[in-house]
Amino acid sequence: MSEHARLLKQVRQALLQEDYASALEALSILAKQAREAEDHGAMARHHGNLALVYHRLGQPDAALEHFSLALASARTIGDPTMQSGILGNAGNVLREMGRTEDAIAYLENALALAVDAGDERGRGIWFSNLALIYDDVGEFSYSIPLHEQSIIVARKLRDLRGLAARLGNLARSYVGRGDHPSALLHLQEAVMLDRDLDDKPGLAQHLATIGNLYVTLAERTSTRVGMQYCFERALDHLRQSLGVAHEIGDALMQADLLRIMGIIYYQSGDYDQAINHLDTAYQMFKGLNYESPLVELERAVAQAQAARQLQATGA
Repeated sequence: MSEHARLLKQVRQALLQEDYASALEALSILAKQAREAEDHGAMARHHGNLALVYHRLGQPDAALEHFSLALASARTIGDPTMQSGILGNAGNVLREMGRTEDAIAYLENALALAVDAGDERGRGIWFSNLALIYDDVGEFSYSIPLHEQSIIVARKLRDLRGLAARLGNLARSYVGRGDHPSALLHLQEAVMLDRDLDDKPGLAQHLATIGNLYVTLAERTSTRVGMQYCFERALDHLRQSLGVAHEIGDALMQADLLRIMGIIYYQSGDYDQAINHLDTAYQMFKGLNYESPLVELERAVAQAQAARQLQATGA
């Protein structure tokens, strides 16, 4: 095996094992070799990969530095698809840093390059990522058309997994704008796709989102009958989500779903179920060393116990 092949193998194995120090070591050597050989294509790839590793390590400034080096090499060889990918990934890092305007500029450039290169997959990704930035700042009139464009691309490419995720993203934008019927419509399609694909994490998340949407509708309903209907629909979807979360072993999601269900039971006046769900959620969060919800849950259990006592005495 050549030295070059050995280093590439080291990178692959290190990333699989999340051994980022070994990955950085090998990638740095590969980038140096590419630079000495004036192989700009390889330089772009290796610096781009170095950037992604630094991003995983939570070092965004180092990531951006290597994205800049990768971009310069990609421009030297005139590869628009590579440039688009580098700009888009850098835009995602900038978004996480809270540099919204810079992130938008990078992603818009990535999108323009993808369009020029006829890169449909890239177009879909950058439409979606741009939309998420506008969601971050509550600009739903901008984000919704971008989500819709990303969905058109996913349908065209028959990327069903990506389609399900993007339908969920669009639904959240509609929730943000207060258009709950449109949100529900898109979430229902996402759930159908998740079931067809046997995508259990996606299914659990989208069912939970529908459940939470019905909770919001219950809070906005003026009649007791309407509120109870929404609570029942919420519980139905949350139970389904809980079952899937249990199946995939997502204990944190299970705990949070039990917490939400406990609150619904409390608001519905079913205090026994409220106490059971809230206390189980408390024990699960505690077992996971997840302390932030514990005080609120202790208070909620105490309130449900007091309400049950009042109910029993007929007060």
